Amino acid sequence: MKFGMPTLVECRDIFECACVAESNGLNFIEINMSFPQYLPDALDAEKLLEITEKRGISYTIHADEMLNPFDFNDKVSKCYFDVMRDTIRFAKKINVPVINMHLLKGVYVTLPGKVILLSDVYFENYKEKVGQFIKMCEEEIGDAPLKIAIENVDSNPFTESQLKVLPMFLRSPVFGLTLDTGHELCLNFTDSHVFDEYPEKLIHMHLHDAKGKSAHLPYGDGDVEVEKKLSMLNRGDTCLIEVKTIEGLETSVKYLREKGIMK
Repeated sequence: MKFGMPTLVECRDIFECACVAESNGLNFIEINMSFPQYLPDALDAEKLLEITEKRGISYTIHADEMLNPFDFNDKVSKCYFDVMRDTIRFAKKINVPVINMHLLKGVYVTLPGKVILLSDVYFENYKEKVGQFIKMCEEEIGDAPLKIAIENVDSNPFTESQLKVLPMFLRSPVFGLTLDTGHELCLNFTDSHVFDEYPEKLIHMHLHDAKGKSAHLPYGDGDVEVEKKLSMLNRGDTCLIEVKTIEGLETSVKYLREKGIMK
């Protein structure tokens, strides 16, 4: 199993991240493409590959967190298609095995006593965009050893329309799942059934501790059963230590070493 770190705010650039990763004995950095310095146009693929060659640090990618290729406005949707297309092409250049992505719930209408999601009301429109997006991703990835992993988020459980289209994603050979352990606990395991139903599609993990509604805690500071969650992954899978500070990262690495999980 490979362990990695996020692109932390404390680190100014990918080179500082690489130093932190190397000093903690980690295998990869998850490049978050919501940060301006980590956009495909801002990164140099040759320099990233040089880091891999010299330091043994590879990469996963977190797609832009505002990515919504399923917007009903075709012009808006096209922009997000292009963003993911660029992300896939850059990922292939630097030998990334996993692109992590969120499914946004999109626009909603608040009525007396309830909230209605437009993707639920206009599901056929939503489903059509999903099908187009899957096809584009398959064509761009081709036979590359790259997959896109859909993450459970902390803002809301998977919506009605998302649950209906998840089988479409997971029938595709280029899509899988990311289990975020802190999000899972904070939402009282509402989305756990998805991972129970598709255990073979779990290819990536965002592992952090959580307590109540507080997530991204260092291991041992909350109620997540860290070792039990790690047992869900296969040997070649990737696990992101998704804490938000260098101190929290070091604490979590120490925890894994004390448990004999990391050397």
